[in-house]
Amino acid sequence: MSNYDEIKVTIFKYFDGLCKADRGMLEEAFAVDAGHMKGYLKNDKDGYDMSVRPMNEVIDDWASRDPAPDMKGKIISINIFDDVAATALFDFNGIFTDSFQLAKVDGQWKIVNKFYINR
Repeated sequence: MSNYDEIKVTIFKYFDGLCKADRGMLEEAFAVDAGHMKGYLKNDKDGYDMSVRPMNEVIDDWASRDPAPDMKGKIISINIFDDVAATALFDFNGIFTDSFQLAKVDGQWKIVNKFYINR
């Protein structure tokens, strides 16, 4: 499988894991111990608030939610820099744009950082 296809699989492990509240899929997608999630959420003052959390906390939250199988997601772009580094943009349900930094860890592509903005 090409790096491009492997990255697609990793991104959809994240998305499907989130939709299904499946901890195993989420932990396969992320470099859990090293990863972070940062992003902007809209606030009630027509602005944004920054959120920064380690991935292990985020996955705990996601895995405890009720499944939401009706969400939609699509890859906007994937940029591979070499055999161990890439970035990707993802449209999450038309509400969030996710930007992923990915690294090949022990031979598998993992999301090491996620940055998002709530549109």
